[in-house]
Amino acid sequence: MITSMILFPLAGFVINGAWSLWSARNGTRVSPRVSGSIATTAMVAAFMAAIMARAQIPATGSIEVDCFRWFSLGSLSVDFKLRLDALSSIFTLVITGVGAMIHLYSVSYMEEDEAAGKYFAYLNLFCFMMLNLVLGGTLPQVFLGWEGVGLASYLLIGFWYREEANVAAGQKAFIMNRIGDLGFLIAMFIGYKYSGSLDLTTVEKVILPAGVGTSFVLLIFLACTGKSAQLPLFTWLPDAMAGPTPVSALIHAATMVTSGVYLLARLSPVISQSATGMAVIAGIGAATALITAIIACFQRDIKKVLAYSTVSQLGFMFAACGVGAFGAGVFHVMTHAFFKALLFLAAGSVIHGLHGEQDIFKMGGLKKKLPVTFWTFTAGWAAILGLPPFSGFFSKDEILHQALVSNSGSAWLFGVLLIAAVLTAFYMTRLYRLVFFGTPRMDQAKFDHAHESPVPMALPLVLLGVLSLAGGFAGEPVHLAHPESALSTPTWVIMIVSVIAAAIGATIAFRRYSVSEVKAEPTSDVFRIDAVYSKLFGGGLGVIASASQWLEERVVQGMIRMVAAVTDLSGNMIRVLQVGSAQAYLLMMIIALVVMVFYFMKGVV
Repeated sequence: MITSMILFPLAGFVINGAWSLWSARNGTRVSPRVSGSIATTAMVAAFMAAIMARAQIPATGSIEVDCFRWFSLGSLSVDFKLRLDALSSIFTLVITGVGAMIHLYSVSYMEEDEAAGKYFAYLNLFCFMMLNLVLGGTLPQVFLGWEGVGLASYLLIGFWYREEANVAAGQKAFIMNRIGDLGFLIAMFIGYKYSGSLDLTTVEKVILPAGVGTSFVLLIFLACTGKSAQLPLFTWLPDAMAGPTPVSALIHAATMVTSGVYLLARLSPVISQSATGMAVIAGIGAATALITAIIACFQRDIKKVLAYSTVSQLGFMFAACGVGAFGAGVFHVMTHAFFKALLFLAAGSVIHGLHGEQDIFKMGGLKKKLPVTFWTFTAGWAAILGLPPFSGFFSKDEILHQALVSNSGSAWLFGVLLIAAVLTAFYMTRLYRLVFFGTPRMDQAKFDHAHESPVPMALPLVLLGVLSLAGGFAGEPVHLAHPESALSTPTWVIMIVSVIAAAIGATIAFRRYSVSEVKAEPTSDVFRIDAVYSKLFGGGLGVIASASQWLEERVVQGMIRMVAAVTDLSGNMIRVLQVGSAQAYLLMMIIALVVMVFYFMKGVV
């Protein structure tokens, strides 16, 4: 079952990819419904395999399947193996289950696209690589999946490549992820040096020296900041909204961006050895949660609001890992997959109903026009606010609780996350209020033609709405760590404080945007982080390019010209001796022989 789990999406990729290539060569069009049905069937089959595989996991332990010998280098041999345990099982269920619903949603969403076959091939490729990442039994195999999802993400973000902005967004995501991936590679080398193996079961048990352990943790975290969009490598994620909306739901809400949390949880025994590394993870996670929540409050694009919200929620997950509550972080991964995928797909339904409109200040009054979208979005809104009994209430409150009471937590960390929670309630209620309530602020013709999405798009919304409501009752899906408590604050106190914080943020937003005529607000980056990066690194790259050009012209080409001149000069000197007479050449040889004999005789004497 474990092997078939990854082979199903691979088969979908091969079939749709080959069909798309054949169609492009013959000038025909791939049927979006047929290609979408193939891709969706592959994901449903993978989901069923994931369910059956989870049932086979021992109460304590894992299942490993050695597929083949991947490569050998001296005494090092690395097998391509799949490892399924409680942690990887949760991620496989999310990837295949949520992925199947997003594939189904895409069948109608991409119905008019001319390259739908290629789109579904890319989606299946992404899911195949993501499954390799979470099922990999060795660090190289995890890295293969890690790079594979980066490639698939690049292809999907820039899918509508005829628009220059989409291509730039894909390139930005690709490059910023490569920066983080360097940390993964170096950490892999360190792990091998001190454990003598690249097998995860061995690396997880290694005890690293203090300084080395901190370096290892920080390098792994550097990789996570790229893939999971944490400070300072988070700016690619909002721009990645250039891709189709289902891509945003799958890659940038439910799966790819949570791979950093998976890596920290997988290596939690080693990560926990460095108090300094843990403090850095918690601090940057909390800072990311707060800063991106502030930025989200000033966005007008419905997908950009949700994108910054994703980054902020990832900050909560990393803060949980930073205080040792890895299980709580993974719990939030699961609930976040439900409600954030729902919110993105509901946003796609709104955009679809308004024929491409994404500005929330040009919406309004859609509650009755899009009833299914409205009620399912309401479930996602309540879940991300953390209102009981919705799923986000359980996982977010557990993170807040651990941030305060654990030995690695603190009052300031709890305070930062609580402020981020208030801001989350504010910007999500702002979006909710401007999209569905009040008077319509778009053209009357566009409002009249607004319509609910077809069944293939509405069904995933309903299913995700149910999961957003009830998913939290499952509790923590895997108990990776139970940090010791420094305080005895009851959980119910944190719950009350969290709900009050959400109510405050939501009330402020409802009162602020309750007037009949809402004035449009300008989009603002607030901290102008992209501009700062452009100034620091964009200008710096220009200087480096100019210096490289100078080195190329003056040094490299100068050396080449010098070698050519020396060769030419030596050739001219030797040419003088080429007189074309055999007698002269014989005389030269005799003279040279006499000189050599004289030299050696002199040395002997």
